[in-house]
Amino acid sequence: MPLLPRLGRHLPPLLSCLATLTAWDAQAGRPLLTDDASVNDQGQCQIETWVDSTPDARSHHFAPACGLIDGLELGFELIRVAPSEEHAQTRAFGVKWAPDWATWQGWRFGLKAGTSSEKAADGLQWHQSIVGFSTLASVPLDAQWTLHLNLGRERNKLDQVGTNNYGAALAWAPHERWLVFAEVVGHGNTPATQAVGLRWWLLPEQLGLDATASRANATPNGRAWGVGLGWYGIKF
Repeated sequence: MPLLPRLGRHLPPLLSCLATLTAWDAQAGRPLLTDDASVNDQGQCQIETWVDSTPDARSHHFAPACGLIDGLELGFELIRVAPSEEHAQTRAFGVKWAPDWATWQGWRFGLKAGTSSEKAADGLQWHQSIVGFSTLASVPLDAQWTLHLNLGRERNKLDQVGTNNYGAALAWAPHERWLVFAEVVGHGNTPATQAVGLRWWLLPEQLGLDATASRANATPNGRAWGVGLGWYGIKF
C-alpha cells in the first residue's frame, strides 16, 4: 500500500516525497506509488523490496503484506535511508479493505488506513509521525489498460499539520510478462511527483523485477531512480 510519513525535515526533497508516499502506501503494488483497489486473498502474502536513489541519498524498503480474511490485508514497511547519520529511519503499519462487493459499473473500490513512526538520525526512540487514510478506485479500460485513483487525508503528528494526498496512475500491460505505467502523486502542500516505470515478470504474477524514474517539479535534485523485486502468491 505506499502506508504514510512525511520526512521532509530529514531527506532531500524528492526522496522525502517518495519515502512519504511509499510508507503511506506500504501495500501498494510496486512499481506503482498509486495504490490499486485489490488485496491479497486470505492466507496469501507478498514481499516487495526496492531501492530509491537520488544524488544525495538512498532509501531501502522492505514491505510484506498478507491477506487476513477475504477483502482485508495487513501491511508493514521498513524504510532505511542512507547515509543513516543524516536521515531519519521509518516504519509503517497499515490495513487495506477492498471487499468483492465494493464494485460499480466496472470500478472496484477500497479503503486503507495506517500509521508510521520515525527515529531521528541522532535518536534512540521511535515517535509516531503520520496517521492517515485513503480511498482507492481502480477500473480496467480494456484488456490492456487500467486506471487507478487515490484520494486521502493524513496528519503529521510531529508538526500537528494535516494535508490531503492524491495519486493517479495509468498502467499498460502489452504482454503477460510486461507492465508499463505513468503516474502523478503528491500532497496538498508539496510539488507533485511524476513517475514512469515498468515491471518484467520473471514468473508471471509471482516474481517481478521493477525499474522506475521519478521527477518532482520545482525542487533541487528533483530526480530519482528505483529498482525493486516483488514476490507474490506466498501461502501460509
